[in-house]
Amino acid sequence: MKKFTIFIIVALTGFLITFIGIYIGDKLHNGDTEPIPTMRLPFDSFIAATGIVESGSKNIVIGSLVSGVIKAIFVKNGQEIKKGELLFTLDDSDLSHNIALLQTQKILLLAKVQAAKDQFKLIQEFSHLSSAMVTSEKFKAKEDAYKTAKASLKSLNEKIKILTEKKELYKIYAPLDGIVLSSKLTIGSYFDKSNSKDLLILGSNKLNLNVSINEYDIWKFEKSTPAVAYVRGHPELKTDIHYLYTIPFVRPKTSFIGSSTEKSDTRVLHVLYAVDKNISSPLYVGEQLDVFIKTDR
Repeated sequence: MKKFTIFIIVALTGFLITFIGIYIGDKLHNGDTEPIPTMRLPFDSFIAATGIVESGSKNIVIGSLVSGVIKAIFVKNGQEIKKGELLFTLDDSDLSHNIALLQTQKILLLAKVQAAKDQFKLIQEFSHLSSAMVTSEKFKAKEDAYKTAKASLKSLNEKIKILTEKKELYKIYAPLDGIVLSSKLTIGSYFDKSNSKDLLILGSNKLNLNVSINEYDIWKFEKSTPAVAYVRGHPELKTDIHYLYTIPFVRPKTSFIGSSTEKSDTRVLHVLYAVDKNISSPLYVGEQLDVFIKTDR
C-alpha cells in the first residue's frame, strides 16, 4: 500500500512538471521585432501607380570627341560637381610629342624667315641705291623666298594651334551642376569615344518621378489633382509630387510585381512629376516609390 502511494505521488509530480513545461513553452513572449507599419491611404478615391525616381536632367552619359587611355580621374560616385569642373583626362602624350616637334621646327623656321627677311631688305636697299645693281629677277627671287618662309611659318603656327586646341579635348569637363550618379572609370582603361559604355553618368540635383499609370486607369487620370509618393518599406516617409508633363505614348509595361492578375501585355502611360524635398529620407535615382493620385471619377 505504501509503495502504491509513492507511485501515485511520483506520477502526479511528473504530470505536473510536464504540464508546467508545456504551458511555459507555449506562452507568448514579447519579441524585439517591430510590427510592419500600415499605410494610411491619402485619398478616398485614387489611382495607385509605381514611380521611378529620375534625375531632372535625365541620366547624362559622359562622352568625348576623342578616344584614349584614361590618365587621371577627379570625381567619384555620389560626388557633387559644378559645371566646368574637370572630370577626368585622357593620355595625350602622343599629341604633346607632336607639338614639341613642331615647336622645334618653328625655332628653325623663325631663323629661316629672319634670314630671308634680311636678304630681301638688303636687296631692297641696293635697288634704291642703283637699279642697275639689282636685276628684277634677283629681286623677285628674294621677295618670293621671304614670302614663302613667312607662309611656311604661318602654316606651322596653324598646325600648332590646331593640335593645342585638340589637346584640350583630352580633358573632359562637367556639362552641368549636379552629382555623379555612377562612375566606372579606372586609370589605365581605354575610353572609346564611340562606345563609352556608361562609364560615367551624371545627373542634376533636382529629382523627378516617372509614374507609370496602368492603361485601365488612364481614363481616370487628371493632371491637376494632388498626388503623393511613399517610400517603399517605410510608409511614414512620403513626399508631395507635382505634375510636370505627360509623355503621350502608351508603352508596354516593363516592370512586373508578380501579381496573378498581371498580364505581360499590359500597357502604361508615363507621367512626369517633380519631387518636393520635404522628406527626411534621401531618394536615389532608380528607386521605386508607391504613388497615389487623387481622382473623383
